[in-house]
Amino acid sequence: MELKVLGPIEATDRGETVPLPGGRARTVLATLALHHGNAVSVERLVAAAWGDDAPATARAQIQAMVSALRRALDDTLRPQAIRTRQPGYVLSADAVHTDLDTFVRCVAEGRREAAEGDPAEAARLLRTALGQWRGPAFEGMPSEYLEAEAARLEEARLGVVEECLGLELSLGARPDLVAEIRALAASHPLRETVHRLYMTALRRAGRHAEALTAYQDARRALSDELGVEPGPALRALYQEILADGSTAPLPEPSAPRPGPSAPGVRPGPSGRDQAARAPLFGRDRDVEELAALVTARRLVTLVGPPGIGKTSLSLVVAQRAGADMPDGTWVVELDGVSRPDLVPAAVAAALGVPAGPGKTLTEALTAGLGQRTALLVLDNCEHVLDACADLADTLLARCGGLHLLATSREPLAVTGETVRTVGPLDVPSGDSAEALLGSAAGRMLMDRAAARLPAFTVTDETAPPAASVCRATEGVPLALELVAAQLRALPLAEVANRIDRQLEVLARRRARPARHSSLRAAIGWSHQLLTGREQRVLAELSVFAGGFTLHAAEAVVGRGGGPAGRGPGGSAGGVRETVRDLVDRSLIVADPDARPARYRLLGAVREFAEEQMALTGGAEAARHRHAAYYRSLTGRTGTGTPPGDTVSMRREVRQEMANIRAALDWSLGSGDSGPGVDLVGTLSWLWAGLPREGLDWARRALARLEPEAPAARRRVLYAMGLISFSLDLGDAAGNFQEAARLAGLCGDVVLQLEAFAQLSVVRCLQGRAAEAAGIAEAVLAPVLAHGSEVAVAEARVALAIARCGLGELDEAAEQLARAEEVFVRSGLREGLATTRWAQAEVAYYAGDPGRAAALSTAALDDTALGDDLFATVCRRAQHARNLHAAGERRSAAEGLAAVLRDCADEGLWMPAVDALATAARREADAGRPQRAATLLAAVEPLRASTGRRPAAVEQPLLDAFERRVHAELDEAVLAEAQKRGAAMTTEQALRYAIGAGVDPDTAA
Repeated sequence: MELKVLGPIEATDRGETVPLPGGRARTVLATLALHHGNAVSVERLVAAAWGDDAPATARAQIQAMVSALRRALDDTLRPQAIRTRQPGYVLSADAVHTDLDTFVRCVAEGRREAAEGDPAEAARLLRTALGQWRGPAFEGMPSEYLEAEAARLEEARLGVVEECLGLELSLGARPDLVAEIRALAASHPLRETVHRLYMTALRRAGRHAEALTAYQDARRALSDELGVEPGPALRALYQEILADGSTAPLPEPSAPRPGPSAPGVRPGPSGRDQAARAPLFGRDRDVEELAALVTARRLVTLVGPPGIGKTSLSLVVAQRAGADMPDGTWVVELDGVSRPDLVPAAVAAALGVPAGPGKTLTEALTAGLGQRTALLVLDNCEHVLDACADLADTLLARCGGLHLLATSREPLAVTGETVRTVGPLDVPSGDSAEALLGSAAGRMLMDRAAARLPAFTVTDETAPPAASVCRATEGVPLALELVAAQLRALPLAEVANRIDRQLEVLARRRARPARHSSLRAAIGWSHQLLTGREQRVLAELSVFAGGFTLHAAEAVVGRGGGPAGRGPGGSAGGVRETVRDLVDRSLIVADPDARPARYRLLGAVREFAEEQMALTGGAEAARHRHAAYYRSLTGRTGTGTPPGDTVSMRREVRQEMANIRAALDWSLGSGDSGPGVDLVGTLSWLWAGLPREGLDWARRALARLEPEAPAARRRVLYAMGLISFSLDLGDAAGNFQEAARLAGLCGDVVLQLEAFAQLSVVRCLQGRAAEAAGIAEAVLAPVLAHGSEVAVAEARVALAIARCGLGELDEAAEQLARAEEVFVRSGLREGLATTRWAQAEVAYYAGDPGRAAALSTAALDDTALGDDLFATVCRRAQHARNLHAAGERRSAAEGLAAVLRDCADEGLWMPAVDALATAARREADAGRPQRAATLLAAVEPLRASTGRRPAAVEQPLLDAFERRVHAELDEAVLAEAQKRGAAMTTEQALRYAIGAGVDPDTAA
């Protein structure tokens, strides 16, 4: 099969076009083709398909896309095209050939021929390589990752074009070759290699005067677009052609005189033009859009936080837009202007316009500019904002051809103003060299590092700390510049280790202007321009981690628990308005697309604001209000929540995890322990899916509580019981028993019965189904007498689980049917999901795997996927088992691989027992009994450590399966497999099961 990606993606097989799936599946295929023959991680495929907007189900969707691609590409006459190989998938080199491979191979062969002295054959091979291109690589792929790779490949293609033309030129300057090189120079005026080829071609054709003219054209293009002179090689060729004596030298063009009649960009007195000479990264699209916008609109203002690169971007935009401004472009630097009344003078000085007798400077500027079509850049307006706004309003009203481009921390608020926010550069999604160079922040850091340390290169050693620095600085260009400045004195790894205190690390001397001498100075420059109230609100907002909503800000900032109107922010409405003002001043970043809208402080701004709050006081009070707010928020996700609200509230909690962790850390550390204790108790559903973290918080909470405080301890112990489900059922049972005892002392009958119901489930999972049934019946009796309809239904489910464990399937089914009626009528999705899960268990042990799979599908549909990770993983493990038993082997294997990864990544050992058992069945049914025996042996230590033992209904099936596996192996092989499995750690066993994969071709 032939797969073509150097142009629109297409596949052919024996001359026939192969229909491919559409959408993101093509992006996945293109990414695999880019790494043809090598494994591509699922994380990389997710990043390529969605960028930073990947949904929670992205990994599952990738699996579905790969399945669809396999159906399209696979054929009985050839090997499988896409194979599973850790950590993801690989496009098989045996089954598929790509035009990219042909391009790379022919280029390598051509260069080898050139090195061996055969330019004709080398040129032929390079032409063959170039013939593979049908258009831009990955054309039509809406993927930032592939766009970046396409740009890299395009650069490689142009390099090969230059090599090929150079080889052909060495064989003679044919007229068609000269014309081809001329066209290439016209389409790529900034490539000096092409200009050298063109001048050489003209020289060899005897056209010396044209060669010298070509040099002047190249020099002008480089100066106009980049502000640089030709490099040494191009200048040397120019001198060689002059020395030929064939013609007199052409005069160097003189620099244009400053003033309203002279076109071209004129920087101010500080030499800011140097900023435009440093390459921009990740801004190509911005430059194109802004240049068009500046040409079409009269006033465009670039706003953004300190150090975000507004000045550099404005200068490049001015260069680009200047082509449409025949009467000139000027840059006025205002950071050195100390008083508002001096703004007109600074503009007049930059334009070379004197006031003249009887005229104000504004009148002189109006007269000088007249109706000329020109562009005026006002850089750094924030500290003289009103004066800039007044001058801009006047000049735009009186000078019909004038266009203004301003940079500021906030808009000018002038009629007709178009505002564009300059955001941070995108940062690496991982620590690999590929991820680093695939991000704009990574490329910028590497460029700046190499400028200071010429020997600096991207390696497996330097990529992780560099990626860490990019993420810590959040892609702020000034911060990246300052990091690079540290590299002469400090190793990159040390800078990365210290980067968590950005304001201390990111400082340098002798930088100009002074406000860019450090990130602290840049932020301090903006901070000085705020009102006292704005400064205080910004300081208190630093207690938020990972962003906040306006509702959260109103609850936390300056409220003090008293009536609205107290504290630095004033009323709730006052806080809302102040937050929006700070957004306008670019000290808060807004995400208006979020629902509700969210706001955040960049890391360095937050650090600066924390320092200010420490200086002014009030930190403890603000942190207390912060913790109290999130205690209130999370309290609505527990029992008693209205039926339709639980899922949305839990998703809101997931979004606030950074704030919840910050509140817990303060509360269970040096602060008031009350909010932290409540956060542990109310979020037990969350910590069950993050067991190690959850147990740490719970133990810290218990350490802050007195032993004689049963009312507070009962909730924490109940939460510890739920968390321990994932790790150790013995601990879970002990915690539930103690929680029930304390609840009884406090008269909390509801929690007492809940704890006993959970204890019943634990006993069933421990293989003690008879004891579980007794506990469940003891719970059901008082609930029937005094509980709500929903409480009765929950108790019936617990009893049904125990009955199922005993093998009393009809009784279990009856209890579940009665519970199902209640949950359907009440609209309680989570209760219904648990019921479906239990019904699926009954169907499976009743010998109906097809019905079991249908019920476990329904259970997953009713589960709040991603919001209750522990329940989700347990039910997906059950679903994979049911699918396998029902004969849907591929779907089962793909789902099982995801479960095994989740268990390994999150440390969910209890569901890992069932997942490994299913993996053993998969191996046995695929004809690999030795691997099945290894997995069965690996399960036993895990059963012992977690306490997960088969129930009565489960044991006969496990015994029969074990006998089958053992019968298929001779004694020596079986003993070796069992020895290997018994020696595995849980992590090793899970990775071993994952390594078997969903594709038999890749099994070890």
